[in-house]
Amino acid sequence: MEHIQGNNRYQIRMMCLEDYIEAENPVRVIDCFVSRLSLEQLGFKHVILKEEGRPAFSPSVLLKLYLYGYNGSARIRSSRRLEAECKRNIELRWLMEELCPSHATIASFRKEHTKELKEVFKLFTAFLYKEGLLHEKVVAIDGTKMRAQNSRKNNYSEKSIEEHLAYVESKTESYLKELDEMDKQESSEQDNGMRIKKEQIKEKLKHLQQSKEKYSTLKEILEQSEHKQISTTDADSRLLQTRLNQTEVVYNVQSATEIKNKLIVAFDVTNTNDYNQLHSMAVQAKESLQTDELTAIADGGYYNGKQISDCEKNNIITLVAPKDYILPTAVPDERYSYDKFKYDGSKDCYICPEGQVLSTDGSIQKRTKGKGKDRYEVTFKRYKTNACINCPVKHLCTSSKMGRELQRYDYHNAVERNNNRVKQQPDIYQTRQCVVEHPFGTIKRNWGYTYTLLKGTSKVAAEMALIFLSYNIKRTMSIMGVSKLIDALKTWKMPQVA
Repeated sequence: MEHIQGNNRYQIRMMCLEDYIEAENPVRVIDCFVSRLSLEQLGFKHVILKEEGRPAFSPSVLLKLYLYGYNGSARIRSSRRLEAECKRNIELRWLMEELCPSHATIASFRKEHTKELKEVFKLFTAFLYKEGLLHEKVVAIDGTKMRAQNSRKNNYSEKSIEEHLAYVESKTESYLKELDEMDKQESSEQDNGMRIKKEQIKEKLKHLQQSKEKYSTLKEILEQSEHKQISTTDADSRLLQTRLNQTEVVYNVQSATEIKNKLIVAFDVTNTNDYNQLHSMAVQAKESLQTDELTAIADGGYYNGKQISDCEKNNIITLVAPKDYILPTAVPDERYSYDKFKYDGSKDCYICPEGQVLSTDGSIQKRTKGKGKDRYEVTFKRYKTNACINCPVKHLCTSSKMGRELQRYDYHNAVERNNNRVKQQPDIYQTRQCVVEHPFGTIKRNWGYTYTLLKGTSKVAAEMALIFLSYNIKRTMSIMGVSKLIDALKTWKMPQVA
């Protein structure tokens, strides 16, 4: 008896690449989807070639290559690795028709088509909508942190710059004192060792001077900008809090996931926290789902009265987890915290825990909230009562000599309606985590995409478009099956792009 024998390497065979790719191979979905796109209409370069010059690779070829690489089965994002796989991977040889672009060509395609790649993601979402795979009325919104191509050491705040400058000053002063001491000891018979040490100290002082110039420049740039920090490798990345109160230099990737099949319908890339992202993400999701009204579910990180109010104005119902009330230092006893005062909408007044009425003169006040590009203006009314002056528990309610004052902002009604919905529909809110964490868990834990390869918000957004599109394609294959998905794509007509 012998072992199972392989085929002779030198045997000549009459075979074609088509024979190696099974009918249910997922690579056929990528080929079919890209073939249904009008890349010229989308704005891809080199769709139409010039009469002169060296021919370029078709953008469809490079788009197929990236969709294959970012797929969860392959997990190949590096342009150099993609170049190598084109030569040895039988699936890629079939998909690329044995073309082998250089890694420079591959990398340039991704960098030059940031807007176009996001449009491709939107088009596949439109296909999913046409096939009835999306829940048209409810989405869950959340963000996840993706590590940027910028280390913590290359991220500076005003505080860290001051610390660096103080260290430079301290070391400079120390070295100068050491030189002075050496000069006092200097004699005609000075040994060679002391001269060498002096030269070493002078060299260190030179480096310290360069460091001082570097940090002084960074301080000046930071003072002239609206930001609180600066990153020197990837200027758009920011140091943000991640899990367990840790901080990393990251991008905050936002996504809206529909609750029917856990497919991503909208996304965005930001460098701030979740606080001001609810409205923009909900509007994007509403447009993708082509609906007049939408329910958006989000966690407490999105609890922002202005954002909730803006959503309501756009016919978007919110279920955002309310944050725990933090007792201000001006309120000595929690029994007299803001939430213990009852608002009477019919009379436009507050009733305090002691039964006194806090009324308003009706005047509208204005205040600016937020900082930098997140600044916005809100209006509010002030509510007071003269009963505070002689109230026996005033010392428990407020430390102000003028008595207790409440402020009611223009978005309070929308916030209270949101809070009531969360209390009345806890089952709907509890679906948030299992819906929106599903794609994040797949992409980060299973596929290992915990960091970005590109720099700059627009380029990172293009990479996220490839990641989320690959997730949606793979998820759709699991729902429909490869053959049915291909049949549906063959009959799909790409809509016009604005």
